[in-house]
Amino acid sequence: MRAGRLISITTAGLLMFSPSALAAPSTRETVEMMTLREKIGQLVMFAVGGKNLTMSERKQVARYHLGGVILFAKNYDDRAQLRGLNRQIQKAVRRGNDFKIGALISADQEGGVVKRFPDMPPAYSAPRMGEIGSTSVARSQGKKTAKALKHSGVNVDLAPVADLDIGPNHVMASRSFGENRYVVARLADAFGRGLQENRVAAAAKHFPGFGGASMNSDDGAAYVRRSRWQLHHVDAVPFHRMIDRGVRMMMISHGMYTNDGGKKPASLNHYITTDRLRDEFGFKGVAISDDLVSVAWRFGGDTSKACKATVRAGMDIALLTGDVGMAKACAQRIYKGVRNGDIRKQRIDDAVKRVLKLKVWLRIFDPGE
Repeated sequence: MRAGRLISITTAGLLMFSPSALAAPSTRETVEMMTLREKIGQLVMFAVGGKNLTMSERKQVARYHLGGVILFAKNYDDRAQLRGLNRQIQKAVRRGNDFKIGALISADQEGGVVKRFPDMPPAYSAPRMGEIGSTSVARSQGKKTAKALKHSGVNVDLAPVADLDIGPNHVMASRSFGENRYVVARLADAFGRGLQENRVAAAAKHFPGFGGASMNSDDGAAYVRRSRWQLHHVDAVPFHRMIDRGVRMMMISHGMYTNDGGKKPASLNHYITTDRLRDEFGFKGVAISDDLVSVAWRFGGDTSKACKATVRAGMDIALLTGDVGMAKACAQRIYKGVRNGDIRKQRIDDAVKRVLKLKVWLRIFDPGE
């Protein structure tokens, strides 16, 4: 613990000596004691390069207080190797802060065409679960997936897809539970609850609904030209249900919703990330961007500028498929944005509180430690 923190805590104890003053600090109090750089590190998730952390990655994670990692097939040989890698990640992340805060370790384990660990559940893709149409099957697949992920040290599944399989180009056909909003709502919710009943956070995606996109946003500028009524009364149905049932995370798309949000990607759009997600839908969990590398075209290829823009718009976690160097640049850009007044300090504090509450639920952070 830094000397300044020790002095402030000791002084508080002398001024307010009572049984309550001796209680473990809350999440809110932890946030108050964190430095700005420690807070910002909690808001950045990046990709590691291989099947073990390099010395450079360990040092950068600790130096920039980075709090989250996304894993891919390149990081995986088998479950024993993955457990070892994730222990390394947790150790490095905990070393990067004074509060023993662990790491969010995520993967896209949807099933079917998006499945980072091929020998792990789910056995069925979302379209196959949609054909079966059984909530008990979807829930069982979620449970089995969570157990395998958790045993391997992964605590966030960036799934399920809550988008509908709709036109004009059916960009989510291979990943969606189907075209019927109520069926997709039931099955996506069931899969997500299966995950969370086994203490793995589900991240519904891609809010506010990406099924009607002109193209995959990984490939360029994606427009969603659905009417405002469709977006609010059709595409939104699965997200409403999952939020009502307690989904812990929400991934925001890079789609540009021309009839309800304009030509700014949703992940950078305060109207989508705050007015709709928080105020209209009442979501209180962690909002995570889709991969910001895919929207860096809007900033001349500078992903760090996308990081700053997504946090300013209302994201709690800036997701990068780039390496630790990109994560460092992202954290520094956000830091400068706060220091020069482009991002409010309260915006950072609110995001960190939500991230830490999720980590408490995942049992990778105990404010009383």
